[in-house]
Amino acid sequence: MKPRVRFLEIQPYGDKFLLRDPVGISPSFLVSPELVFILSFLDGSKDLREVQAEIFKRTGQLISSRDLEEVLKFLDENFLLYNERFLRKLNEEREKILKKGVREPSHAGEAYPDNPEELKRFIEEQLNQSDEKVEARGIIVPHMDLRVAGRVYGKVYSLIKENKYDVVLLLGVSHYFHEKPFSVLPLELKTPIGTLSVDRERINTLKTLFDWDIFHDVLAYKQEHSIEFQTIFLKHLFPDIKVIPAIVSYGDRETLKDIANKLSKVLEDAENPLIISSVDFSHVGRKFGDPASYDTSFRDKEYIKLLSELKNEEAFKLLESDNNRTRIDGQFTNFVFLEVLKNLGVKEGRLIDYEIYDEKPTDSKVSYAGLVFT
Repeated sequence: MKPRVRFLEIQPYGDKFLLRDPVGISPSFLVSPELVFILSFLDGSKDLREVQAEIFKRTGQLISSRDLEEVLKFLDENFLLYNERFLRKLNEEREKILKKGVREPSHAGEAYPDNPEELKRFIEEQLNQSDEKVEARGIIVPHMDLRVAGRVYGKVYSLIKENKYDVVLLLGVSHYFHEKPFSVLPLELKTPIGTLSVDRERINTLKTLFDWDIFHDVLAYKQEHSIEFQTIFLKHLFPDIKVIPAIVSYGDRETLKDIANKLSKVLEDAENPLIISSVDFSHVGRKFGDPASYDTSFRDKEYIKLLSELKNEEAFKLLESDNNRTRIDGQFTNFVFLEVLKNLGVKEGRLIDYEIYDEKPTDSKVSYAGLVFT
């Protein structure tokens, strides 16, 4: 047996670590640094004896077979190992949420008010940014914490709040484990101010165009804020709109272009679609593994200029050239976004606002921006 720990979030928590399951199957646990050290060897390439040998080689201490087996028992009982037991549970949970048919909000009451009247006031406060109206076909908006980036959200949505759209393609990014390069959420989107309907007909048509199950990664949407944060603005501004919520998680340029072409195909009969790319830009500093934070505005603006000119090939190559060193999280989503816009005849984009959030306690920076495309 060569045990393999599945994808988990591990965050420092005092003198311990918080172990969190991004798909919500397992509870969270506070664990010791020693356990985290053991987990680092459970990658599916070593049997128990080899794990023991690696730990001894690194520490000079021999962990007993019994203690190691107890660790594995704990992990297995809580579905933290990537094995048949976990995969059965994953399928059960996937079927359960698909049967339920609704995605519950996971950030209401934290990132934004859960009281309907308070939420409406919160949104309206952000929207009072501009009287200008733009007949936009596409927008780039942040998914940064609304309490931090509310002004940029508001500036972009203010420009389109008077427009009439018949469908929204909402493209998010993958903050949680995805097995497929592209997925779609076929669930109604519940918000504190009502439920946002998905475009079930177009989603079902889209499903037939792919040779993989685009609903396979549905559990990754349970906590996905890149989708959720946009739903409250969409429900408030366009209460009867239908949405195609989707995540672009990875892919080479040919794969991403194929995804965009399939999305464009299901939008062919739309009279006035809106395409949204819900992305942030650079993530640097100690929180993200750097020795210190630094100014990323030069790289961001170089990338944003290419986006505004709809040069998705060049923008993708720019980030590829240094392995996306500032961790711009829209690398894949923006490629698909721009390709869809080009297929719809969009010619140009315009930067509306750009900001950098400086999180001083962790010496980290996150940049975000708003753009409109016409």
